Amino acid sequence: MGAIRGAGRVVTVCLALAVLAMAVGGGSGAAAQPAPTAATGIAAPPARAFRSTGFFHVAQVSGRMWLVDPSGRPFYSSGIDHVSASPDTDRVTERCPCCDTVAARYHDVDAWRDAQIKRFRLWGFNTIGAFSDTSPRLVRQMPYTVLLSMASGSDWFAPSFVAHADQVASGLTATRDDPNLIGYFTDSELHWGPDWRSGKPVLDDYLALPAGSPGRKVAEAHRGDPSGFLLALSTRYFSVTSTALRTYDPNHLDLGVKAVAQLIEPELLKGARPYVDVWSVDDYSILPLWEDILVKGWAAYLPDEPGFASIAARIGRPILVGEYSFRAADSGLPNSYPPLFPILATQADRASRYRAYVSQLYRTPSVVGDHWFEMVDEPRHGRFDGEDSNFGILSTKDVPYKTLLRTMVWMHARAPGRHSVPSSACKSWALGHPPDHLVCTAR
Repeated sequence: MGAIRGAGRVVTVCLALAVLAMAVGGGSGAAAQPAPTAATGIAAPPARAFRSTGFFHVAQVSGRMWLVDPSGRPFYSSGIDHVSASPDTDRVTERCPCCDTVAARYHDVDAWRDAQIKRFRLWGFNTIGAFSDTSPRLVRQMPYTVLLSMASGSDWFAPSFVAHADQVASGLTATRDDPNLIGYFTDSELHWGPDWRSGKPVLDDYLALPAGSPGRKVAEAHRGDPSGFLLALSTRYFSVTSTALRTYDPNHLDLGVKAVAQLIEPELLKGARPYVDVWSVDDYSILPLWEDILVKGWAAYLPDEPGFASIAARIGRPILVGEYSFRAADSGLPNSYPPLFPILATQADRASRYRAYVSQLYRTPSVVGDHWFEMVDEPRHGRFDGEDSNFGILSTKDVPYKTLLRTMVWMHARAPGRHSVPSSACKSWALGHPPDHLVCTAR
């Protein structure tokens, strides 16, 4: 998991077998995929373009929410997290296995960056997600998001939190005019209630602050009312971070905090709703034992429902899945940490779970994108926090997981908002920069 620890796209359905062979290393796996039919239930894009603002924004039409690209086209964000030539260091060997591979296979890091963009287009990704390299070489070629760290200290009611948020936002002037930037996650997986970090409501943390501190005063006023305090804390956090963002960069979207989907209370959403443009969630499947401990042990959490129904009804904003993933035993990795998530048997199982999950997202009118965690597998002995899982679409040897990627290619071509164009346009896109909302069709 991420925190437990340019437009352009070339999915050429008209050249599907050739593209798949080149992109994932051979084979004709696409032929086994069922033909698209009206029964898929995936919403068709709106017939008209939206307003063009020069930047990404959000809109709603016919009951469906959309990200809208700078030119006014609907844009479903199919993203990949942790795009980096130096993602993780093995905590035992103290070496970065991916770094060794990049050094051996690519002339330099810029060559690696160009190769990844080409790959992403072939595989149907159109967004660089959180925890990624945001060098100009990458982000001039593809839309991207930025993860900030605006929370600070143990007392968000203190003036120091306002000062820190302002300091972070003041560094955004370099990106405020970038049309390829979708928006900012203000933080990731913050502590809002009982979770793996603490079994207590956040009110208890604030009641333990020194007497007279700003947060302790607010907590005392809500003693015995953890939900009321959470609303006050949420309102404080989102009002401060939103004000800082709008002050220094009024052009880009506030994507929220990448909250753990199963650990959300109504008061968190109520406090956020006036301020965020998009509500982002990290949504991993959790084993029943851990769900009983982490989720069901605190009755205030909203139910984990298909399509985020309870969340969508309360937040009233588009929902972006900022992280999700599936891992499998046949990768050869230990997959021992985090222990919260299932370990599937094979890469075919990963592909099947991916397809079922993303199909549901495509049918959910409030969802505007999904970002897979992550690009490269974690080291065998674990990264800094011990994670040693098969979350990648690539091994640390830069080898694609073919079965998973074939399914990703097939699904990405059917994402909401992807318009079809005649096949005559496809060949000219082989090394170019087609608009992200277009998909070639065999005609």
